[in-house]
Amino acid sequence: MPEVERAWFSNLTRLPAFRALTYRDFRVLWVGAFVSFTGSMVQNVAQGYLVYELTGDAAKLAFVMFCAMLPISFVGPFAGFVADLFDKRKVLIWCMALSSAGPLLLAWGTAAGWVAYWHFIASALWIGLVQCVEVPTRQGIVRQVVDEKDLAAAIPAQASTFNLARIVGPALGGFLAATVGPAWCFLINGLSFSAMAFAAAKLKTQLHNPPERREPVKDLLFEGLRFTFRTTSHRTLFLLETATSVFGTSYLALMPAIAKSKLGLDQRGLGAAMSCVGIGALIGLILLASVSARPYKTLLVRVAMAIMSLGLFGLASTTSPWVAFPILSVLGACTIVQFNSTNTLFQLLTPEKLRGRVLSMHLWAIGGMAPLGVLASGWIAREAGLAFALACGAAALGLTTAVGWMAASKVPEPDFGNTGAA
Repeated sequence: MPEVERAWFSNLTRLPAFRALTYRDFRVLWVGAFVSFTGSMVQNVAQGYLVYELTGDAAKLAFVMFCAMLPISFVGPFAGFVADLFDKRKVLIWCMALSSAGPLLLAWGTAAGWVAYWHFIASALWIGLVQCVEVPTRQGIVRQVVDEKDLAAAIPAQASTFNLARIVGPALGGFLAATVGPAWCFLINGLSFSAMAFAAAKLKTQLHNPPERREPVKDLLFEGLRFTFRTTSHRTLFLLETATSVFGTSYLALMPAIAKSKLGLDQRGLGAAMSCVGIGALIGLILLASVSARPYKTLLVRVAMAIMSLGLFGLASTTSPWVAFPILSVLGACTIVQFNSTNTLFQLLTPEKLRGRVLSMHLWAIGGMAPLGVLASGWIAREAGLAFALACGAAALGLTTAVGWMAASKVPEPDFGNTGAA
């Protein structure tokens, strides 16, 4: 690296938001995740628009996302024991290989002309099942490749891979879907999983879990769930996160319908709208990283929920893309602020031996409960219109925010002074 670039990088990594980049394995993991997530975002745009064109039904569109989340509802709380017991490197590589099967099948079927609605359902179920293991495994690796003092900055930095992909991927996916067709979008996603597998193979950190006393299977499966619901702070955070996933994020399943029927946008417009969500999420991550060592996380959770409910009301009431785009950015920022702050609190307030299983509970809160909201919003949108469905979600989230405001204020903040964070 030239001297000027080395000095620039050294100055950059002194900032709390970029401190995790000083770890070589973290950088490798970051690049692999970004490429993989970008492929997924490319597919999401093409898939949503194609499914809506095939069916013309907002409820069927939402049902695809419901199926992607359904496996988490049943096995999400228990799948984290795989990350706690086995070599995370091998688990992650296998997950990437299995995840590629669905997109490659869709690419083949779309190019050959035999793809049908049920293929999207099957692919969503399959990838959702694999993600039950992949997500807590990948997040557990982040904990192992950085020091404890930099974990609070590393978590939002790693989450930026997904949210940068939400900016680049939808725009690229909308362009490719409109120019070369959706089959190429599915193929790109299928191939993109190899980047994460390659990154996992190149990590130098020892990822074998230390041998522990043999525990009964029922304890391995249920201990994370019991710990979450018996601990007041974890239970409160879990319930607030569940409320947001059920009432606050179901608009994402309806985005192709919102873009086409409410905002009058084509495929490229849908890509731009989804990119706005990613831009907002990235802004939220920058905010989180800049205050990573400060005791603001529970306050950020409450404020984010309140602003999100107002944003959903705004999205329900507008038909202008130029009004909707900034609102979508606000929604993206608020979602990532709450979910990422909760992720950080879960990791820092949880014993090491339970971290994978408790992270599965975090995943369950985000995705396992969300299918209920997705199905409900799809049905309401079909029966009463998109605007009414969005307003219902906003009202429910606002009520939950009001009820949970005081409870979240009692969640303890980690002692960053003892972890060495600055």
